[in-house]
Amino acid sequence: MKAIIGKSGLTVTCFSIMSATCLLFANPILPKKQSNMLVVKPGQTLYQISKANQLTLRQLYKFNDFNPQADVLEPGTCVYLERKQRKSAQKEFVIVENSATLRQIANKEGIRLKSLMRMNQGSSPDEQLPNGEKVFLR
Repeated sequence: MKAIIGKSGLTVTCFSIMSATCLLFANPILPKKQSNMLVVKPGQTLYQISKANQLTLRQLYKFNDFNPQADVLEPGTCVYLERKQRKSAQKEFVIVENSATLRQIANKEGIRLKSLMRMNQGSSPDEQLPNGEKVFLR
């Protein structure tokens, strides 16, 4: 058996030494999978992020739970490049430190805001939660 990889990414495999019986297998060259999130650098905009990652602005807004009044991205903010999970795979809950909001917790933990609000009824997305409050992640 002999395998030859051509420039086009196709593999030709010959099974018989005496005859020219060969099969052609396609091995497409796939791009590396993008990371599912990135951290905003100073001066970076959503438009720049969308173009660099071949996404539309609408997709970025759908994947992220940005505050509708916030137009400027702060450096250090996490921007998700694909849809977030409905619940946490690792943690069952977090204890609030430094009076965070559900929107901030959803972004930090990579959970959809709508799901987080459903699990923690009675809180609005931008309400400051008191220190020590338990926020359920699943």
